[in-house]
Amino acid sequence: MTENQPESRASRFRSYAEDRLVEAVADMRARYAAQRAAAIKSVPPEVLADLSCAYEVASTPQEQQTVAINVADGITLEAAGTIRRAAKAIELGTPRMIERATADGMTPTEIAQVLGVTDSYVRRIIRERSSET
Repeated sequence: MTENQPESRASRFRSYAEDRLVEAVADMRARYAAQRAAAIKSVPPEVLADLSCAYEVASTPQEQQTVAINVADGITLEAAGTIRRAAKAIELGTPRMIERATADGMTPTEIAQVLGVTDSYVRRIIRERSSET
């Protein structure tokens, strides 16, 4: 193709697609920044610390229910959404965290205690992850 020839159809399409991709990435970054700012504003770290501590010391289902009611009455819907999304991401990443902790020399019992799950759950994840490799 010479300088005087018009752009090919494929070249114009590629240019158009590249422009749309750049716009989509910029839009995604802007939405991420806005969501992050809203999350930081809606859930101060002390709220998470208080919630975690209260739930950890709740040893009976009734005490856990009381914590749940207090949470429902004490946080905004936006804060609850932020916490739920974070909890889901942590849940999905838990097997990898268990794998890392095992590689760092932690025992299944230690891992279970830190995560607030049962030993059998940790051992099952370790077994499943080792069979995948």
